[in-house]
Amino acid sequence: MLDLVRKHAKSWLIKVALFLIVIVFIFWGGYSYKTRQEGQMAKVGEYYISINEYNQYYTQLVEMYRQQLRDSFSEDLLRQMNLKKQALNLLIDRAVISKAAQGMGLTVTTDEIQQKLLEYPVFQTEGRFDKKRYEFILRQNRTSPETLERQIGHDLTMQKVEAFVKRRAVPTEQEILAQFRLNYTLIQVAYVFFDPRTFEAQVKVDEKTLEDFYQQRQDRYKDPEKRQISYELFNPDAYQFDAQVTEKQIKDYYEDHAADYHKEMEVRARHIVFSIKEGTPEADIEKIRAEAEKVLAEVKQGKDFTELAKKYSQDPSVAENGGDLGFFTRGKMVPAFADAAFSLKAGEISDLVRSPFGFHIIKIEDVHPEKITSLEEARSEIESRLKGEITRDIAHRKARDFADMVYAQKDMGKAAQAAKLQLTATGTWVSQKDALPDLGGMPTQSMGKLFALPEKGISDVIEVPKGFLVVQVEAIQAPQVIPFQNAKDRVERDYKIDQARILAQQKASDLLEAARKLDSLEQAGTQENLEVKKSDWFSRKEPDKDLVSLQGEAQNQIFQLETVRPFTEAPLTLGNRYAVFQLLGRKLPEETFNNERPAIVKNLVEEQQSIVWQAWLGEERRKTQIEVFKEP
Repeated sequence: MLDLVRKHAKSWLIKVALFLIVIVFIFWGGYSYKTRQEGQMAKVGEYYISINEYNQYYTQLVEMYRQQLRDSFSEDLLRQMNLKKQALNLLIDRAVISKAAQGMGLTVTTDEIQQKLLEYPVFQTEGRFDKKRYEFILRQNRTSPETLERQIGHDLTMQKVEAFVKRRAVPTEQEILAQFRLNYTLIQVAYVFFDPRTFEAQVKVDEKTLEDFYQQRQDRYKDPEKRQISYELFNPDAYQFDAQVTEKQIKDYYEDHAADYHKEMEVRARHIVFSIKEGTPEADIEKIRAEAEKVLAEVKQGKDFTELAKKYSQDPSVAENGGDLGFFTRGKMVPAFADAAFSLKAGEISDLVRSPFGFHIIKIEDVHPEKITSLEEARSEIESRLKGEITRDIAHRKARDFADMVYAQKDMGKAAQAAKLQLTATGTWVSQKDALPDLGGMPTQSMGKLFALPEKGISDVIEVPKGFLVVQVEAIQAPQVIPFQNAKDRVERDYKIDQARILAQQKASDLLEAARKLDSLEQAGTQENLEVKKSDWFSRKEPDKDLVSLQGEAQNQIFQLETVRPFTEAPLTLGNRYAVFQLLGRKLPEETFNNERPAIVKNLVEEQQSIVWQAWLGEERRKTQIEVFKEP
């Protein structure tokens, strides 16, 4: 099979924008650890990571994020993610894994590579490997089949190592039981909430008290630091006439982004699902099947599918809208569901379809056939996109050159005059949370850098929605305390909130003390004319609907209560409220253990596998001599 494909394809570029292919290439993208070039980034054991290959890999990561994030993508975001460092660490990890695989004797056969190749959805038509489609994609992406096979081999090797290491994760029976007790133990509590807002009317206010409160907390009542700035904006729109796009650039872009112009076949479907949990006995499955067959008969009789979905479907996420799944591609659904859905025409209804989630009845509402947008159809959009990239590059280059000039002259005004630019001086004071005049939004991190500059300090090039900025700080105004009279309304509001919180907490503490003495929260609450509520039986896994704010440390304290110690040491804070609880009872539903055991084991295995894998990888890194010659 592989020999056959080699005869009909000569090229491949690491840009097939589909998940399985991306995963292979994003980590291995044409990489050869043994290629030792003059410029080296790092050494892992005896293998070298070249600067050239690092740059190629980093560029691929950036492009992947650019395509995924689109309008949200920015250079500032990449810096926040520390993507350059991540790229090097990922390459080092891959080298470490590759070295370990050789020592473990985990090799990949030609048959395994061939089977994996046949499974890639991007090379399939109606679920089957399509040689013509394969040839088309390879032609569009310019690389050899040998390269693809090598990358698949690398990926499979990594999967083998990971699977081998993760097999060590085997939960013990004690761990399984402990997890069951932790998540499924049921408790019932009595409780009283104290909302500070209900105490605000009890707070007495006078001028002297407010002034004292203000004097003790003046840091609360300050205008933020403000700055006056001057700036030069380099707007890409100003360079439209300088941006020339060639025919070759348009064709190259189209070929490099072939996946963007290939629209997979989509169908819009509704479904009625009859859920089957993992581990359900066969007898119960047959009962569910019989119920599904009855509904299918109603569908076949012509009853309204939407209404039947609302009535019978056990998928709450879509039942309310009549089982509507919207449009989806084959790869978005599990194979059994996808095979059935994509075998039907618009208006047709399936027989019962069994998937890992249960039985489905599927109705196809509409079909969008597969479409490949031709170069001519995409030309205008590509030209516009390329022109936009070129003008942004020009604007960024001019901004960078201007910034260098400002740094050299230490004065933006003189630099602007020399460059014959019209400098913008705001003439107004702006805080870090303000929008710069006429510029709209600005990345928070960039504003932070701007406010870290000293007076007369000059910024790096800053990217904003309208282009690129170079900014100089002209003057700095330190935070100013707001006079009491100007802040009085705010001071009064804050004082009432503070005092109401104290009153609520004290009231909760008093009730807790009384409940302890009476050994009954209900009696103590009745004496104080307070509403004492009683929860249903609930667990960590299935919280009480009225106690959704019971989380974190507060939840831990409640579930640690015992019948001999039914009260917490102090009132608990739940959001903005204080609460007093009394444990009324606890029980372990042992009869559900066998049903829940598979899910518990699955979760424990996943958690332990992650821990084992990270620990193994960390140990392999420690055992491997790693030298970083150039920090990213």
